[in-house]
Amino acid sequence: MKKRAILCTAGTENLLELAQYLISAGWELISTGSSGKLLADSKIPYKEAAALFDTPRSFSDYMSLYRSILTTGQQQEKNCCFDEYLEINLVCINITPSFKTVTEVREFDASNDFIDIRCSTLVEAACKNYKNVLILTDPDDYGETMIQLKTESISTGYRLYLAGKAFNMISACNGAAANTILHQSGKEIYSRYFTVPYKKALELKCGAARQQSAGLYLLPESTGSMGGIKKLQGREIPYSLYINIDAVWKGLCLFSSKLKNAAAVSGTDCEGNPIVTQFTPAAGSVYTYSVKHGIPVSAALGSNAAESYRKMFNCGKAALNDATAGFSSVVDDKAAQELVSSKLCAVIAPGFTPEARVILAARKDMRLISMSKPALMSFDFRSLDGGLLIESTDTVLFEKWNFVTKTRPIQQQIDEMAFGQLILTGAKQDAAVVVKDMTTTGMCCAAMLPEDACFAALDHAVKNVQEGLTGSPVNADVLICGSVLPFSPELRLIAERGIRAILQPGGVQNDQDFISFCNDHNIAMVFTGIEHPGI
Repeated sequence: MKKRAILCTAGTENLLELAQYLISAGWELISTGSSGKLLADSKIPYKEAAALFDTPRSFSDYMSLYRSILTTGQQQEKNCCFDEYLEINLVCINITPSFKTVTEVREFDASNDFIDIRCSTLVEAACKNYKNVLILTDPDDYGETMIQLKTESISTGYRLYLAGKAFNMISACNGAAANTILHQSGKEIYSRYFTVPYKKALELKCGAARQQSAGLYLLPESTGSMGGIKKLQGREIPYSLYINIDAVWKGLCLFSSKLKNAAAVSGTDCEGNPIVTQFTPAAGSVYTYSVKHGIPVSAALGSNAAESYRKMFNCGKAALNDATAGFSSVVDDKAAQELVSSKLCAVIAPGFTPEARVILAARKDMRLISMSKPALMSFDFRSLDGGLLIESTDTVLFEKWNFVTKTRPIQQQIDEMAFGQLILTGAKQDAAVVVKDMTTTGMCCAAMLPEDACFAALDHAVKNVQEGLTGSPVNADVLICGSVLPFSPELRLIAERGIRAILQPGGVQNDQDFISFCNDHNIAMVFTGIEHPGI
């Protein structure tokens, strides 16, 4: 009895080899669309399957095909079926999950219906009858399947394995449809089941440690910033570097969306009067941001890429060894001259000039990575044993801007406060940063207490001044704390360290004690109402 196979795939990878083998083995092929065109162009005979087109006219053909798949190899069921295709022994269908808009779903063209379940139901029918129907949904399985067909050694276990992969594909496609309809409608931000269809892009040599395994999964259709990543130079990207790349690019995207042309923020003065605070636009500046172990190391704002990097490097010199740095602009030859002598393991930017690539080619150990897509900035995930925590990404810099002291910060201090707050969105609890001339002169992340983070950041700033790295003979005078900073006697040292302006969330019982201290020492303090605790 002649065997039949359905070939209907989203891509044509490895499909021609499979089709040629099946024809040589005496199979009859049923196909359509791009798969059928590939066969026709290669002069491989096949039968056109109208049943796979979603039109009312082809519905009866589809039902006939569906019943054929369900009853293949089950002779007792044949009496109730009158199908044109007596047996379907192999179903090769792969579908790509697709994100659309709710409008596209509601107002679909009848000839291109987004909610089309014909191919997926044929796969499900094959899964139901997996003992008699081979199901291929992954091009990587075509080769092994051909070998087993040739040797007539296909086991029930292998058939069931293929069915599992088929269910995996269908769940991803259904998950994409669910996300399109539920999340975009705004009715369910956190739906009953988590069904985002991430697809395996590659297996990594190891995880964070050598004894751990790891894999990289990406959203379909190159969605999100990882869909626009391109390695231009250097060795393969390991697990830990992917974490740093993601953190750096998110920081650069946050700068572009929040600080380039920062919106004014409302608040009150120390007497409760309403005020509006404006920020100096940074659209003409280049932002350089570095990350190590997933947390910020240093950052700076300059008139060009070279200046911005030089400022950042001077105040984060030792910590930048094996770190990842990113630029908000294209890296040119002048910036490359600064980078080539660094000990960075990777540099990220929207692009690199040809001259810069020639210079940096001397650094075979430095990965050059271009990124072309903005970060989605939608959700952050944390894996639990048997669970998953999901939260919206921290992208709100300020909820309010309340001047709580008699002394008010000057415009430069206001801009540096906003700059420091931007950096702390990527930090871990508790974190603080000292800023001078739009540069992080001192920083501390993941301290045990907010005041510990502040003192560590101040110590780094003082050291940088003493070593002549900041380009300024005086310590930075702006301190930004990502967590609520209760007043304590130890914090009196802030005034001795030269701090003249403080930004923090505020909101504890002894806020007034801190305010009184600042008033007595002519220190300006602003409460934002927003914490950046990190993870």
